[in-house]
Amino acid sequence: MFKIYWTDANHEACSENEERLTNALELVKEKRNAGYSFVTLVAEDPNQVGKPGVDAVVNGHTPDGHVYEWSKAGRAGKPRKHDKIVVIKDD
Repeated sequence: MFKIYWTDANHEACSENEERLTNALELVKEKRNAGYSFVTLVAEDPNQVGKPGVDAVVNGHTPDGHVYEWSKAGRAGKPRKHDKIVVIKDD
């Protein structure tokens, strides 16, 4: 089940349900192209297994064994050892 919300021309909140993701995305596109504001889509997928994202990191590995090095604290700081640095100089 997918629910699409938008605000109409009278600033009233509206919503519509769609069963298929492709239909829901098409409706979102139609509403945005028609000029509606605050168009958004939410879903609670009954076929989803487990929690979204990484829910556990033990000794630097995810539950399926992949190495997990991402850190929110370090993303705004200086580049890390393996980060690709692109330098563009103005002439």
